[in-house]
Amino acid sequence: MRYDVIIIGAGVAGCATALALKKVNKGLTIAIMERSTSSENVLKIGETLPPQASKQLQNLGVWEAFLQCNFSLSYGTSSFWGSPEVYTNEYIFSPYGYGWNLDRNAFDQFMIGQAKEKGIVFYWNASCSNSLRQNNHWTLQCEHYRDKLTLNASFVVDASGKKAAFSILQGSQKIKEDKQVGVYRFYDMKPANSSKIKQGIVVETDINGWWYSATLPNQKLVLGYMTDSDLAIDLKMKSEINFEAQLMQCNSTANRVANLSPKMAPFLVAAQTQYLDSSVGEGWLAVGDAASSYDPISSLGIYKALVMSQWASFAIVDYLNNEAIGLKKYNTLVKHDFQMYREKRKTFYLQEKRFSDAVFWKRRHENKL
Repeated sequence: MRYDVIIIGAGVAGCATALALKKVNKGLTIAIMERSTSSENVLKIGETLPPQASKQLQNLGVWEAFLQCNFSLSYGTSSFWGSPEVYTNEYIFSPYGYGWNLDRNAFDQFMIGQAKEKGIVFYWNASCSNSLRQNNHWTLQCEHYRDKLTLNASFVVDASGKKAAFSILQGSQKIKEDKQVGVYRFYDMKPANSSKIKQGIVVETDINGWWYSATLPNQKLVLGYMTDSDLAIDLKMKSEINFEAQLMQCNSTANRVANLSPKMAPFLVAAQTQYLDSSVGEGWLAVGDAASSYDPISSLGIYKALVMSQWASFAIVDYLNNEAIGLKKYNTLVKHDFQMYREKRKTFYLQEKRFSDAVFWKRRHENKL
């Protein structure tokens, strides 16, 4: 039960960090603990991978295996943003080629499988109830199924997503920059209808937010509406009737799903921009959404996790070699990356001026989030 590194969270960020560490030092002993009993049937949002992710997958040493998954290609994004006319961003102009539309559960299982092949140990249905650091050593008291479990490590990685559970226990502050949520619904694309639906991603704005729809593998389509939590409550967006009524205000998106059968009722997911005041501490760091989470309009959630995992691996190995400067560099990189994202997000939202007097858009234009 003693490891060099324990990672809390078996999502993309956690598995990618484990793989990156093994790439730097094959001899490291690493365990990943995850609250759920399995990730196979956990509903997750995040279905696209941009072309530049190919470089990160190569860096992790999983590129050839990823290609064997045969995820469907993504050729770009169509958007009605700032204008009633469609604007198309074609990946054909990217030096990295095309992107991918993911079956998210399949991609997560792929990452878990790759980690297992490298000898990473997984503890499912395990949650940290207490942590103690003494003599450069962590002791984690965990709930594991119905038993108690004690894990020991020299270093801990928080990959627990937006909850940033371990980081908060260590005294870091979670800073939320807005209160955006996504209200999602999945649809079946029957063979008779799927040929009429353009593949890829479509984004369309309205007075209270913006719609996102993407075709997925296995004849599925995901539809999401991004707005603020108070507006979602006022609009009663979890109601099927109200969800459909809001949808009808955006012709292109409404027409895209008009003949599709919904698989479930609308459900709500947190989609706020947030960050930690510090993503590192003595013997630990946060990675992925635990360190910082971006607006879904960036489509960079998974890509960011892949990049950040490699930064984290260098910092962790430095620390294990008694070189503290690595953690400082990592924290600086995370903060700089977040600041660059923040500036791009502001510029992008300012492009939509048709609804400037509406609450959702006014908050973003005036930075009163």
